[in-house]
Amino acid sequence: MKKYALIVIVFISTLLCGCEKYIFTFNEQPVLTTPELFTGYRIPDPALAVCVEQAIKDLLVTSANQLSQLNCSNAGITDLSGLEIFTGLTFVNLAQNRLTTIKPLLYLPKLDSISLEGNSSLDCLDGERLKEQIEGQTKLPKHC
Repeated sequence: MKKYALIVIVFISTLLCGCEKYIFTFNEQPVLTTPELFTGYRIPDPALAVCVEQAIKDLLVTSANQLSQLNCSNAGITDLSGLEIFTGLTFVNLAQNRLTTIKPLLYLPKLDSISLEGNSSLDCLDGERLKEQIEGQTKLPKHC
C-alpha cells in the first residue's frame, strides 16, 4: 500500500512541475499565472550577462530590485556596466575575474558583502571607496 501511495505522490509531483509555465483558468478567466522573469536590463559583458541571467532564473527574479545575490567568480568578467540596475544586491562574489574598475558597484545601496579577490588589475581607489561605503565584508585583491 505504501508503495502505491509513493508512486501516486511522485506522479502528481511530476505533473505539477511540468505545468509551471501554464496559465490556469476557470471559465476562461485566468486564475493562476506564473510570473515573467525579469528581462529589462542590458549588460554588455557577455560573461556577466550569462551569470546575471542564470541568477535571475535560479532565484526567480521578476524585477531588478529582487536580485539579492550574485556569484560570478572565475567567469572572465571585465566590465560591470549594467549591474547598477540591480539595486537589491546585498551579496556579490566577483573573485578571480579580470576587472579594472568597479564603479557600478558604488551605486548599489544595499550591498553588504563583496569579494573582489584575484582581480589583479583592479583600481584600488575604487576598491577603497567601496570598502568605506559597505558596512559588511569587503575582500579586495592583495595589491590593494
